[in-house]
Amino acid sequence: MIAKMTRVEVVFLRSELEDIVPFLQEQGVMHLEDVPLAVEEFPGFLHRVHLPAPKKAELDRLQELATRLKETLPLLSRTASAPEIAKVASAVAAWDERQQQQKTRFWHRNLRSLGRRKLNVQDNIELVRQYGAILTAVAPVLAANSVTLGVNGRAMLLDGYTAEGLESLEKKLVASIGPECSFVKHPFGRNKVIGVISHPKEKGAHVSAFLEKEGVMQVNTPEESMKASSVSQMLHNIERRIGELQSDLDEILTKIQIFSEQHGAEIGAFERFLNDRIKQLDVTNKFAQSKMVAVIHGWVPAASVEQLAKVLRRDFGDRAALGTLPMDEVDLHRIPTLRDNHPIFKPFELIMGFMKPPTYGSFDPTWLVAVSFIIFYGFILGDAGYGLILIAIGAWVKSKWGHIKPLYDGMTIFQWMGASSVLFGLIYLEIFGNFVEKLTGWPALFHRAHETDALLYMGIAFGAIHIPLSLILGIREGYHHHHTKHAEEKLGMFLGLIALATAVASGAGYFPLGAALGYFLAALLAGTALFYLVKSMGVMAAMGVMEVIGLTANVLSYSRLMALGIASIAFADIANDLPNMLGGGPIGYLIGIPMALAVHVLNIGIGVFSPTIHSLRLNFVEFLPKFYAPEGKDYEPFRKELVW
Repeated sequence: MIAKMTRVEVVFLRSELEDIVPFLQEQGVMHLEDVPLAVEEFPGFLHRVHLPAPKKAELDRLQELATRLKETLPLLSRTASAPEIAKVASAVAAWDERQQQQKTRFWHRNLRSLGRRKLNVQDNIELVRQYGAILTAVAPVLAANSVTLGVNGRAMLLDGYTAEGLESLEKKLVASIGPECSFVKHPFGRNKVIGVISHPKEKGAHVSAFLEKEGVMQVNTPEESMKASSVSQMLHNIERRIGELQSDLDEILTKIQIFSEQHGAEIGAFERFLNDRIKQLDVTNKFAQSKMVAVIHGWVPAASVEQLAKVLRRDFGDRAALGTLPMDEVDLHRIPTLRDNHPIFKPFELIMGFMKPPTYGSFDPTWLVAVSFIIFYGFILGDAGYGLILIAIGAWVKSKWGHIKPLYDGMTIFQWMGASSVLFGLIYLEIFGNFVEKLTGWPALFHRAHETDALLYMGIAFGAIHIPLSLILGIREGYHHHHTKHAEEKLGMFLGLIALATAVASGAGYFPLGAALGYFLAALLAGTALFYLVKSMGVMAAMGVMEVIGLTANVLSYSRLMALGIASIAFADIANDLPNMLGGGPIGYLIGIPMALAVHVLNIGIGVFSPTIHSLRLNFVEFLPKFYAPEGKDYEPFRKELVW
């Protein structure tokens, strides 16, 4: 559901501005908006609050520190946890301007230095490795032609050359150096060729000059220490050098790790402190003031207004007051939308966060998406063993990183997916496929592999509920927001879909009141549907009729639930049959059991992604677009990032 919002106004003595702003940030419930002005900068009227020169200077200084900190944070090897940051937050908030500058410079200088050294060493390792790979590739060519690089031979890396281009380069080389010069080509990776030129010793400088003139990059020894008389010795030197560079890299990474452990919490706390203070200075241009008073406007959840007013009276007494403003003339798109669902459905707001929120006062479908998504997922995966594994993975991730709210909510959804799989798995009697049935001989209540027709009808039945429900919600939303034509268009489609279903049921002999009455009722519904389509769409009513037929395809598309479920059980059953398929006996089980476990792991991986994607698709593509209009404004309260 969507929380009821109240438009509020805070009026206070102008002298209290410095204290009111952090107070509101501390409370963290008010979505601020600009105070409307009658005449800007006119005596006797409210005018915009502008930062005085010292505050502007402070804002500029803090933004400069924040920019430097943004460059520093990615260089840390780990991000400090919330408890670690909270432990140092009070001390960090008490730093004066000199300490802030010194600390930021210290972090920036040290981490940037370590970061540059790390990148340089990594680049050197990559360069040496590439040289080693090139040398290994051309070693047979060098040996066969008695060539020593740098003495009577040159190597070059040619990228993107065509066969014609290589032939042209070879002709130019022979023409410039002489016929005693030879050119051997060797493939190296995708679209690359290594060229080896053998030449008389005395013409080495001439060859180098030719290659430079042609813009060809020579492959030279990256470091003097790797040079040797033989290729094998050079490769040995390369391996030795890589080992030295790797030791240097490990040492640098250790220093970064130690630095992160020592200073990461302070850096994280100071970043949040900076962001909070910058917000305080930034928001003042939304306020208005006169010679005596200042005014702040915003939106607060109705359930929080009384508490905010109470705390305001406690801290400021008669120097500030909170009042409510009328909302009758306010455009609904201006009112921020705050989803406020039951704790069971709260995590699923993460899924709905993929889109903008609905307009304030609209229907929030979070709980419907939650219920249908979980049912669809369990219907597809339907394995109790797999479901228990998903629940365990979710619990493990939450125990490690549960302080990250999006991850916590995501893993809660993950566990609901597992619980649904367990429920359907018990109905299907599927625990790691047909493992229990093979082990005990117990028959399943509903064996998916043998009941494909029933499974298909159940999938389509989900669509026969989901699609009409979306149209009913579309009708409700249209009338609720006084979009009568939209509501009547959806009503026409709904009646048309029911008419089509009634006609099909009558023709198949399934209409309970007889075929004749069924056809009559279908015709009556179709006529009414056409009336509403013409009334709402005019000459475009024919497109509405086509849309009704398209809705039938939407319903039938839910058959994918059956197809995906059959694929899941097929993989699991194949895994369980592998030992017997390999001949049984000790050898069959010795080879088959590890293979079966591998197939089950693969099936779990597929079972996490494929049912998730298709369950979301049925909601986001087939269900929501028929009534959900993501045209709302996110509720973004003015709040602190850090509590100290």
